Amino acid sequence: MPVHLSDPSPDVPARVKSKLHAFADDAQFTTKALRGARKDQLDVSTPHEVYTLGLNDITAGGGLDRAQPVGWRYLIVEGGQPIATAETAPGPDGTQEVSQFAEGPFVAATDKAVKILRKLPELEAKGFELRLLRIPALYMMALWLHATDTDLLVPMEPSPVGKAGKRMPAEEFFNDLSELARSAALPDQPDQPDTPGPTTAP
Repeated sequence: MPVHLSDPSPDVPARVKSKLHAFADDAQFTTKALRGARKDQLDVSTPHEVYTLGLNDITAGGGLDRAQPVGWRYLIVEGGQPIATAETAPGPDGTQEVSQFAEGPFVAATDKAVKILRKLPELEAKGFELRLLRIPALYMMALWLHATDTDLLVPMEPSPVGKAGKRMPAEEFFNDLSELARSAALPDQPDQPDTPGPTTAP
């Protein structure tokens, strides 16, 4: 079965693309690839829901059950080549609104990880939903394949625990993260915000 790519609602990709083109028209992009991109070649692809996880959740022994949904993420492609990402977050009325455009190492890493996931033999037996797991305090991002009884993760470069591009069961993934999370956690300190790369916020 193929990886299942879902959207929060049918109109969201069009809304993201409209904002993307409006930024291009007004020359509002400050990052290199988007600033130099041709508007007529820009599109969005590969939607996946974004989940975040805090250090306290990991050090307390939590796993994917503690991950919180925070929005959606799309690859921005120019002529089919990924050059950036777009993210959405719920607005005051609950609809998904564009929250940022970003460039940086996680763009190519996402494309690479998706290609790895599509070749996994597990996909022949069951369907998986594509998600993104972000652990801001560790500057960690991983693509997450979710099924009813199975979860697989692929850390993306740069990965603080290595194993970038490797398919990992959830238990192995969190075993590798637990010691790093404990050493990074400071008493009474909030998790740090995620900064995956240069961003341009609407």
